[in-house]
Amino acid sequence: MKRLEDLLKDRIAIGEISNTHGLDGRMKLFPLSNEESLFENLTDVLLYNPKTRKFLYAKITEIKKANKLYIIRIAGVENIASAQRYKDFVIYINKNELPELNDDEFYYFELLGKNVYYEDGEYIGKIKDILETGANEVLIIENQINKYEKDETLYPLLKENLISFNKEKDDITVKRLEWYEDDTEDRD
Repeated sequence: MKRLEDLLKDRIAIGEISNTHGLDGRMKLFPLSNEESLFENLTDVLLYNPKTRKFLYAKITEIKKANKLYIIRIAGVENIASAQRYKDFVIYINKNELPELNDDEFYYFELLGKNVYYEDGEYIGKIKDILETGANEVLIIENQINKYEKDETLYPLLKENLISFNKEKDDITVKRLEWYEDDTEDRD
């Protein structure tokens, strides 16, 4: 039997089944991506529930957009009782099914775990997560100081702040922001 890490290694999460929709087995899918083309021809998927650690392969037979969600139907699910079993399952697809990007574009998962350095070579840390603030994305960069301490840096992800980024390398170089390293205390 395959280990869970092996199953998810070349897959990316694109949505989570949040609830049922109606009595005939349809379900609400909350998208984890704003790339609508991912959902247009969605068929063979891997479903994984992180709470119960169960997984299964499924075939999506119907999908339609409904405001910010999608309404889906999975083959073999014919009523609300069987649809309720799929609540909280995350839908994964193969990474090779993602749409091709331009050279200056990237998916968030391609940034996670990358080492970040200032242009003078100073190590900042590894990208742990990305916040979407509305105006721009913010990198959450974590640096392990010692066995018990971690330092967290929030860095605005703007094109003019990136000096070098290569999808194949594990390093990203960014500008040192002048206003960011100010150690003076803010007094009201």
